[in-house]
Amino acid sequence: MSNSMIGLFQHVDVLLDAADRCKKAGFTVEIISPVPLNHEIDHAFGERPNRVRYFTSFGAICGFFFGWFVAFVTAAIYVLPRSGRPILPFTPTLLIAYETTILFGVIWSLIGFFVLSRLPAIKKRPFHPRIAIDAFGLVVNGIREDRFPDAENILKQFGASEVKKVEECCC
Repeated sequence: MSNSMIGLFQHVDVLLDAADRCKKAGFTVEIISPVPLNHEIDHAFGERPNRVRYFTSFGAICGFFFGWFVAFVTAAIYVLPRSGRPILPFTPTLLIAYETTILFGVIWSLIGFFVLSRLPAIKKRPFHPRIAIDAFGLVVNGIREDRFPDAENILKQFGASEVKKVEECCC
Protein backbone atom coordinates (compact mmCIF):
# COMPACT_ATOMS: atom_id res chain seq x y z
CA MET A 1 0.00 0.00 0.00
CA SER A 2 1.31 3.43 -0.91
CA ASN A 3 1.98 5.98 1.79
CA SER A 4 2.35 9.01 -0.49
CA MET A 5 0.02 11.59 -1.97
CA ILE A 6 0.50 14.08 -4.79
CA GLY A 7 -1.16 17.46 -5.18
CA LEU A 8 -1.04 19.64 -8.29
CA PHE A 9 -0.77 23.43 -8.01
CA GLN A 10 -0.93 26.21 -10.59
CA HIS A 11 1.32 28.72 -8.79
CA VAL A 12 4.69 28.36 -7.08
CA ASP A 13 3.96 30.60 -4.09
CA VAL A 14 0.89 28.56 -3.14
CA LEU A 15 2.89 25.36 -3.62
CA LEU A 16 5.63 26.59 -1.27
CA ASP A 17 3.06 27.63 1.35
CA ALA A 18 1.44 24.18 1.17
CA ALA A 19 4.84 22.48 1.38
CA ASP A 20 5.73 24.55 4.45
CA ARG A 21 2.42 23.66 6.12
CA CYS A 22 2.92 19.95 5.34
CA LYS A 23 6.42 20.05 6.83
CA LYS A 24 5.06 21.71 9.98
CA ALA A 25 2.42 18.97 10.19
CA GLY A 26 5.18 16.35 10.28
CA PHE A 27 5.14 15.09 6.70
CA THR A 28 8.12 14.89 4.37
CA VAL A 29 7.62 16.66 1.07
CA GLU A 30 9.13 16.58 -2.39
CA ILE A 31 8.51 19.25 -5.01
CA ILE A 32 8.29 18.31 -8.69
CA SER A 33 8.38 21.14 -11.19
CA PRO A 34 8.54 21.63 -14.98
CA VAL A 35 11.10 24.41 -14.42
CA PRO A 36 13.99 24.74 -11.93
CA LEU A 37 12.88 26.25 -8.61
CA ASN A 38 16.17 26.02 -6.70
CA HIS A 39 16.22 29.66 -5.58
CA GLU A 40 12.61 29.66 -4.40
CA ILE A 41 12.95 26.34 -2.56
CA ASP A 42 16.21 27.40 -0.90
CA HIS A 43 14.64 30.69 0.15
CA ALA A 44 11.57 28.96 1.61
CA PHE A 45 13.19 25.95 3.30
CA GLY A 46 16.79 27.00 3.73
CA GLU A 47 19.74 25.83 1.74
CA ARG A 48 20.45 22.12 1.86
CA PRO A 49 24.00 21.04 2.65
CA ASN A 50 26.00 19.79 -0.30
CA ARG A 51 27.22 16.31 0.59
CA VAL A 52 29.21 15.71 -2.59
CA ARG A 53 32.21 17.29 -0.87
CA TYR A 54 32.46 14.29 1.46
CA PHE A 55 32.74 11.94 -1.51
CA THR A 56 35.35 14.23 -3.08
CA SER A 57 37.39 14.43 0.12
CA PHE A 58 37.29 10.67 0.58
CA GLY A 59 38.40 10.11 -3.01
CA ALA A 60 41.18 12.69 -2.77
CA ILE A 61 42.59 11.22 0.45
CA CYS A 62 42.43 7.68 -0.94
CA GLY A 63 44.05 8.88 -4.18
CA PHE A 64 46.89 10.58 -2.32
CA PHE A 65 47.76 7.47 -0.34
CA PHE A 66 47.29 5.26 -3.40
CA GLY A 67 49.75 7.42 -5.35
CA TRP A 68 52.34 7.24 -2.56
CA PHE A 69 51.84 3.49 -2.29
CA VAL A 70 52.17 2.84 -6.03
CA ALA A 71 55.26 5.03 -6.36
CA PHE A 72 57.05 3.53 -3.36
CA VAL A 73 56.14 -0.06 -4.21
CA THR A 74 57.26 0.44 -7.81
CA ALA A 75 60.56 1.95 -6.65
CA ALA A 76 61.05 -0.89 -4.15
CA ILE A 77 60.27 -3.66 -6.65
CA TYR A 78 62.31 -2.23 -9.54
CA VAL A 79 65.38 -0.96 -7.73
CA LEU A 80 67.49 1.27 -9.95
CA PRO A 81 70.37 2.73 -7.93
CA ARG A 82 71.58 5.93 -9.60
CA SER A 83 74.86 7.45 -8.41
CA GLY A 84 73.99 7.98 -4.77
CA ARG A 85 70.41 9.15 -5.18
CA PRO A 86 67.78 7.66 -2.86
CA ILE A 87 66.00 4.54 -4.07
CA LEU A 88 62.66 5.90 -2.79
CA PRO A 89 62.71 9.46 -4.18
CA PHE A 90 60.46 12.14 -2.73
CA THR A 91 59.78 14.48 -5.68
CA PRO A 92 58.54 11.97 -8.28
CA THR A 93 56.46 10.29 -5.59
CA LEU A 94 54.85 13.62 -4.73
CA LEU A 95 53.97 14.25 -8.37
CA ILE A 96 52.33 10.84 -8.74
CA ALA A 97 50.45 11.31 -5.46
CA TYR A 98 49.24 14.73 -6.65
CA GLU A 99 47.91 13.32 -9.92
CA THR A 100 46.14 10.38 -8.25
CA THR A 101 44.65 12.77 -5.68
CA ILE A 102 42.99 14.74 -8.47
CA LEU A 103 41.98 11.61 -10.40
CA PHE A 104 40.36 9.87 -7.44
CA GLY A 105 38.74 13.11 -6.24
CA VAL A 106 37.06 13.62 -9.62
CA ILE A 107 35.95 9.99 -9.90
CA TRP A 108 34.47 9.99 -6.38
CA SER A 109 32.76 13.34 -7.07
CA LEU A 110 30.96 11.75 -10.01
CA ILE A 111 30.05 8.71 -7.91
CA GLY A 112 28.74 11.00 -5.16
CA PHE A 113 26.70 13.02 -7.65
CA PHE A 114 25.01 9.91 -9.02
CA VAL A 115 24.39 8.42 -5.57
CA LEU A 116 22.93 11.62 -4.10
CA SER A 117 20.86 12.33 -7.22
CA ARG A 118 19.44 8.83 -7.01
CA LEU A 119 20.57 8.07 -10.54
CA PRO A 120 19.81 5.80 -12.24
CA ALA A 121 16.27 5.63 -10.91
CA ILE A 122 15.85 2.12 -9.53
CA LYS A 123 12.29 2.53 -8.34
CA LYS A 124 9.55 4.60 -9.92
CA ARG A 125 9.06 8.03 -8.46
CA PRO A 126 5.69 9.81 -8.30
CA PHE A 127 4.79 11.79 -11.38
CA HIS A 128 1.72 13.21 -13.09
CA PRO A 129 1.60 14.13 -16.81
CA ARG A 130 0.36 17.67 -16.07
CA ILE A 131 3.60 18.43 -14.22
CA ALA A 132 5.45 18.34 -17.54
CA ILE A 133 3.04 20.90 -19.01
CA ASP A 134 1.48 23.48 -16.71
CA ALA A 135 1.40 22.35 -13.07
CA PHE A 136 3.68 22.03 -10.07
CA GLY A 137 3.56 18.86 -8.00
CA LEU A 138 3.86 18.45 -4.26
CA VAL A 139 4.45 14.88 -3.15
CA VAL A 140 3.73 14.25 0.52
CA ASN A 141 5.63 11.17 1.70
CA GLY A 142 5.53 9.09 4.84
CA ILE A 143 1.82 9.33 5.53
CA ARG A 144 0.37 6.88 8.02
CA GLU A 145 -2.98 5.37 7.03
CA ASP A 146 -4.86 7.43 9.64
CA ARG A 147 -3.25 10.72 8.48
CA PHE A 148 -4.27 10.57 4.80
CA PRO A 149 -7.31 12.85 5.41
CA ASP A 150 -5.06 15.40 7.16
CA ALA A 151 -2.64 15.54 4.24
CA GLU A 152 -5.47 15.73 1.73
CA ASN A 153 -7.13 18.58 3.67
CA ILE A 154 -3.89 20.55 3.78
CA LEU A 155 -3.37 20.20 0.03
CA LYS A 156 -6.98 21.15 -0.76
CA GLN A 157 -6.89 24.02 1.74
CA PHE A 158 -4.06 25.61 -0.23
CA GLY A 159 -5.90 25.19 -3.53
CA ALA A 160 -4.50 22.04 -5.09
CA SER A 161 -6.31 21.50 -8.38
CA GLU A 162 -5.93 17.73 -8.06
CA VAL A 163 -5.07 15.48 -5.10
CA LYS A 164 -4.42 11.77 -5.54
CA LYS A 165 -2.74 8.91 -3.80
CA VAL A 166 0.44 7.99 -5.61
CA GLU A 167 -0.89 4.60 -6.69
CA GLU A 168 -3.82 6.33 -8.45
CA CYS A 169 -1.74 8.76 -10.49
CA CYS A 170 0.26 8.00 -13.58
CA CYS A 171 3.58 6.92 -12.11
